Amino acid sequence: MASPATPPAQRPRLYLIDGYSNIFRAFYAIRNLSSSRGEPTNAVFGFVNMLRKLLREEQPELIGVALDSGHGGRDQHYEAYKANRAPMPEDLRPQIPLIRQALACYHIPVLEVDQFEADDVLGTLAAKAADEGFEVVLVSADKDLMQLVDDHVRVYHTGREKLYDRAAVEEDYGVPPEKVPDILALVGDTVDNVPGVPGIGDKGARQLIAEFGSLEELLARAGEVKRKSYREGLQANAEQARLSRKLVEIHRDLPIPLEPEKLRRDPPDDEALRRLFTELEFFSLVDELAAAGVGEPMPEAVEVRDPAAWTGRAEALAAGGDVALAVLGEGRATGLALAPCEGAETVLLADFRRPGMESAALASLAGWAGREDVTLVGHDLKEVLRCAYADLPGGTFRGRLVDLMLVSYLLKPSIHGHSLDELALERLHHKPIPAKDAGWDKGQEPPPGDSRLAVFAGERVELVRRLAPEMRRELADRDGRGDLAKVYDEIEAPLLPVLLRMEEAGILLDTECLAEMSRQMEGDLARLEAEIYEVAGEHFNINSPPQLGEVMFEKLAYPVIKRTRKTKSYATGADVLEELAARGYPLPELILRYREVSKLKSTYVDALPLLVAEDGRLHTRFNQAVAATGRLSSVEPNLQNIPIRTELGRSIRRAFVAPEGKVLLVADYSQVELRILAHIAGEEALIEAFRRGEDIHATTAAAVLGVAPGLVTADQRRAAKTINFGIIYGMSAFGLANTLHIPKKEAEAFIAAYLARYPGVQRYMDETLAAAEAEGGVRTLYGRMRWLPDVHSKNWNLREGARRMAINARIQGTAADLMKLAMIAVDQRLVREAPDSRLLLTVHDELVLEVPQGDAERVGELVKEEMTGVADLAVPLAVDRGVGRTWYEAKD
Repeated sequence: MASPATPPAQRPRLYLIDGYSNIFRAFYAIRNLSSSRGEPTNAVFGFVNMLRKLLREEQPELIGVALDSGHGGRDQHYEAYKANRAPMPEDLRPQIPLIRQALACYHIPVLEVDQFEADDVLGTLAAKAADEGFEVVLVSADKDLMQLVDDHVRVYHTGREKLYDRAAVEEDYGVPPEKVPDILALVGDTVDNVPGVPGIGDKGARQLIAEFGSLEELLARAGEVKRKSYREGLQANAEQARLSRKLVEIHRDLPIPLEPEKLRRDPPDDEALRRLFTELEFFSLVDELAAAGVGEPMPEAVEVRDPAAWTGRAEALAAGGDVALAVLGEGRATGLALAPCEGAETVLLADFRRPGMESAALASLAGWAGREDVTLVGHDLKEVLRCAYADLPGGTFRGRLVDLMLVSYLLKPSIHGHSLDELALERLHHKPIPAKDAGWDKGQEPPPGDSRLAVFAGERVELVRRLAPEMRRELADRDGRGDLAKVYDEIEAPLLPVLLRMEEAGILLDTECLAEMSRQMEGDLARLEAEIYEVAGEHFNINSPPQLGEVMFEKLAYPVIKRTRKTKSYATGADVLEELAARGYPLPELILRYREVSKLKSTYVDALPLLVAEDGRLHTRFNQAVAATGRLSSVEPNLQNIPIRTELGRSIRRAFVAPEGKVLLVADYSQVELRILAHIAGEEALIEAFRRGEDIHATTAAAVLGVAPGLVTADQRRAAKTINFGIIYGMSAFGLANTLHIPKKEAEAFIAAYLARYPGVQRYMDETLAAAEAEGGVRTLYGRMRWLPDVHSKNWNLREGARRMAINARIQGTAADLMKLAMIAVDQRLVREAPDSRLLLTVHDELVLEVPQGDAERVGELVKEEMTGVADLAVPLAVDRGVGRTWYEAKD
């Protein structure tokens, strides 16, 4: 906020905030902000931030917020005053009590007088305060308040972030403050039903009042106005203009007292604010409160420097059964801190950089991970256990794992943030020490014995210790059925060590193969570039959408498919190029090929060799707590997105190879989501088709179109395949029409025929949506919950998006659960019966294993048994298998 000029010392400042002006401005400035429960919070967040900025920058001693409580008698002058004003938006109405609650937490009084508007309250209090020796600043985005400006009353316009004194009002409006009502009377106000004078806008009104001096003078001399429309409008609507002047003039004489002592600013209730901001999920604001000292202090760790002493103290500590621990380090582990979960025993710290401490600490960790009577409690335990992986025979874990990151993910799968810092802020209202403040900065690390290390280590373990009890209780009680605890115990926790073994194993990469592909692609790009320039008839930047748009739609006169939403320039995305290519235009086809080759080369062919470790293998990292559906994702590199639709994309898999004497085994679930749909929906026709082993897409096409199965064309099967999978994702008729390039009515008819043939699918969708609305989310077959608070949103786009997610979440989430269970089962079977074989990768519904060449058939059967037997559904699970020296050979 721009600081007002310093008033004379004898005139204290009073800040009066126009409540609804700022509330509405915040509501429309920040859109689609809501809590994870689907409750709108945009107006609260915007208003609170405006208030915080004012308090921080101006440090007001006297302050109040005015709110409307009526019309102040204006409706007696004009019955239609505000009669047609639209009702308060549905998403704003429930936020008003929250804003009042925030004001109460800040100890800021609300100023409202029954039957009077906030403007009149502000006008009266401002006038009285100025008369009694105060300097007044009105905080509003409403131009009407400019009429109140005088020598000791100014307006801070929150929309323009400008402070208005008399000179500023005259500069911007062309008239002094006392003439502002005359301008407003001419212009009128459609929102409040102030009629004004038809045909006179803001610019004209300013010119007229500046020329004639006042509204009354203008009306008296209306015949002198040169512009005919203005002249006739004024002559025909003189009384209407006078009425408008009464309606827009702010009262300054309400029967209300000025009570400065009641407006004196008291310190806010930080604890109440913390609770409110936490409830609203304004974690950045909770962060600030924590930084200001809200929250309980954390202990320091006691560094143990003797390996023998560590072993004795650590083993005694673990005797209690539950151990809270954390690994320290940025980029690499440099220490281990731990404490018992129960009691207030000291946190122990082992700094790996001291002689013998790393081996002693990791031996303790490995020992506990292999014991069934010890529970390890931490955050992101996969990274904690990675340190001790080399000390575990076969990477085998037996201890119970309580990973707060995974617990948080199950409780709130749609939230993209489960870090320990975020959990501490949300649940403990404590802002942890940043790693930088503890000495980790730009590749550097704190030296051994640095006092900051002990503080940092103690805090990390204490956070785990304090967070764990409540989060474990919530996991058991969150859905009222115990399903989430079961998902954790039977799926997520057992999967963690499986993923760690896969990451540590990695997959061999043939970098020479990729180097050759890169050289070939370089040549392909050069040839495509030459062809593009030839067809275009000129050289241009192929990677520039504006230049490409000009060439295609101006020079070559291709039909414009659509324009971009923001800039209204020519759209040149893949959908536009594919549409034009389908119509036979040559340049879009060349651009699509150029983009594909260029992206594959930069994203995979040239990038993957840079990520290969010293062992020649690529060690991706699997994210267990990212996708809201429950699916795994991978990073460094992301192997989930290697393109498979084109031969060029599939060819990248030639570089993923098995070492000498081994082969890669690929096992892939066949149409698993459709099988799950048939099971959950109880749709007998689909169930029988799967039981008979039919081509489900051809069967669907025949059933829906009423043709013999043997007469189904390739296009008909493609349409059936699109709708089979589209139903899972809540595809609309519009989406189907776009995908198949058919009229919308034809798509509607196809969907209607599909649902008529498979009524169980329609029943599934209806039941799923009903459950989502009743519970606020949907469950997988295994009990994983996908919370969808927006299913109750008043915003149509948010609500419809949540409904589509609901239909998909049960299917895709169950498929994700099933795949995870299959990985656990396969891994356990390999450990028992084929220890020379190992899981390497998982990509969607596919597993990639490395097996001895002579054992491929046996292991393939073993894997198939586990994958098909992991669930007892109404339809059989089917698994396709392949073996080859490369991933490409095994898959294709």
